[in-house]
Amino acid sequence: MKRIIFFILSLSYVWASSSIGSVAGQFLEVNLNVKNMGMGNATTSLVDGASSVIVNPAGLADYSKIGQLDTYLSYVNWPAEISFGFLGVSKNMNRFGVVSASVLYVNYGDEIRTTQEMPFGDGNFSMGGMSVGLSFSKFVTDKFSFGITMKNVSEKYDDAGYSQLAWDIGTLYRTGYKNIKIGMSILNFSKEIQFDGKYLDFSDKVKYALGDSSSYSNWPLPMTFRTGISMDAWQSDVLKATCSFDVIHSNNNDEQYGIGAECAYLEKYFLRTGYQIGTDIQGLTFGGGLVLMDNIQFDYALSTMRYFGPRHRISLRLNF
Repeated sequence: MKRIIFFILSLSYVWASSSIGSVAGQFLEVNLNVKNMGMGNATTSLVDGASSVIVNPAGLADYSKIGQLDTYLSYVNWPAEISFGFLGVSKNMNRFGVVSASVLYVNYGDEIRTTQEMPFGDGNFSMGGMSVGLSFSKFVTDKFSFGITMKNVSEKYDDAGYSQLAWDIGTLYRTGYKNIKIGMSILNFSKEIQFDGKYLDFSDKVKYALGDSSSYSNWPLPMTFRTGISMDAWQSDVLKATCSFDVIHSNNNDEQYGIGAECAYLEKYFLRTGYQIGTDIQGLTFGGGLVLMDNIQFDYALSTMRYFGPRHRISLRLNF
């Protein structure tokens, strides 16, 4: 296990060097795990079931209901009328492990097409992106699980777009003391993408005069390394308080930190809060959850966004 942890730590520093604002597929950075965002983006070591593939696929292994399906749906409305949604379904295959299929989408809406000849508009065009993934997770020992996701990431802007294979890798170690867990994950690892088609570069006067089109440049996806630790700070027969801390390093941003806390009553009613450090837009978060009939769970998260107002995330989890 120590070798695996060292390997993942090494990869993070080799591949996740910061190059702010120079990646494609930035919709992948909007987190649709509602519990995670309610706790300040700090649950790399706390995720489980179908929603875990958003943060750490190793958490899939903690879904213990053999033969049943765990379904997770979440949604958030972003500024500028941009909407994000996620659907994940996982199944425990007993000794084989846990498998999952998931879809993450973004809808940017329609935009007005402008050209040099028609600067005030020449119809509309649509923009959007999607990530479709297959995940697998399994306990390697009684305390250590490993997870991996293979996914296809794509975006489309009018007649230009790309489709690229990417990977998520995660580990989760349960110490057995005070329910302390240590989680690590690498998200969106892939080669660089290139939009198909060509464009006319108006800044190059020679090419423009000759009508010579240019190819799009290559761009990386927003590869993110996450490591987190959590523990039960206090527990009784009916109440449990859990705290967590995450370090998040992306090739598209400065290093960020998340601090979170959750209070659970009878494992059916949840209150959450957290704070994100290292971002000039997002900070304080709040959230809650409610379990009905042991197989339906509603979750809500509120994250404050400077300049853009609060963002509301909602999710529904079904086990059947």
